[in-house]
Amino acid sequence: MTKQTLDIGTNANDGTGDTLRSGGEKINDNFNELYSTLGGNSIATNGINAAYATHEMNGNGTVNDSDTLILFNSTGTIAATLSDGTSTGEYKIFLNINSGVATVTPTSFGNGTNFALSQYGSTQAVWAGSKWYLIGHKDSADTDVVIT
Repeated sequence: MTKQTLDIGTNANDGTGDTLRSGGEKINDNFNELYSTLGGNSIATNGINAAYATHEMNGNGTVNDSDTLILFNSTGTIAATLSDGTSTGEYKIFLNINSGVATVTPTSFGNGTNFALSQYGSTQAVWAGSKWYLIGHKDSADTDVVIT
C-alpha cells in the first residue's frame, strides 16, 4: 500500500477535506502497514528496541541466517561458515569471548577467503548484495582481525 495522505481541504472547516471517519481509516491503514512491515503488533517486540537475535556458538557450525549477533564462546578454536545474505544491507556482528580463535568462512567474501578473531576480537560483516564485507575489525589489544 502506498502512503495515504489526509486531505485537509483548502481552508479550515470548508467541507472539502476528508471526513473524520475516512481520515481515521487512512491513519489506521498507515499504522497497520508500519506494524506489519516491522513484524508484529508491538513496537517492543519487533526490532525497534534494537534487540538483536543472538546465536551463541560453542563449537563448529553454521551461523544462523536470522541472527544478528554471533557470540563465539568456547575454550578451543571454532570454525564457522556464513551463508550468503538475503538482502543488501543485512549485517552480522561477531564477538569472540572464548579463549581460542574463531574463524569465519563466508561462502561469498569480498575481503578474501575467511577471517579469524582472537579472544575478545570483534567485527561486523555487511552483505552488499553479492558478497560479505568487513567493517571495523580489531580485538581488545588493538590488533587487526586476520583476513586470509
